[in-house]
Amino acid sequence: MKVKTLFSILIMVVTPLTAVMSACRDNEPWGELPSEISEFIAQYFPNSGIEDFSASATTYHVRIINGPGLTFNKKCEWEAVNGYGMPLPQVLLFDRLPPSLYSYLEETENLGNVFSIERDRTTYTVVLLNETLSYDVATEQITGSNRVRA
Repeated sequence: MKVKTLFSILIMVVTPLTAVMSACRDNEPWGELPSEISEFIAQYFPNSGIEDFSASATTYHVRIINGPGLTFNKKCEWEAVNGYGMPLPQVLLFDRLPPSLYSYLEETENLGNVFSIERDRTTYTVVLLNETLSYDVATEQITGSNRVRA
């Protein structure tokens, strides 16, 4: 008898709790994200929540809770990842930067100092703690401009 009562109480508590959790999950912007963007976030920023998601005619913008901001083009290809003061994951740099640019960061011991990356068809821009690097896709030339990060 006690087991039946305990089981009944457990069901009465768990059922509404499950419904509330499900409703909260439905309100998160995850459902609005294109699958390619969701996969990118899951791969490089696992177990993250989405603070904000917006789409315009040319881009998607995603802000991860207590994490980076990401910009993707309409083909869902990343264009920019801004760590907002936090270093970006090294696996992201390894997977998404040209090999010679990654090697340069590794050789100069800057893999843990990358705070933002951006790219277009011709250039990758990497923001380090005290310097901004520019990588020319055509020539594979890396140039830096010393500046103090604000």
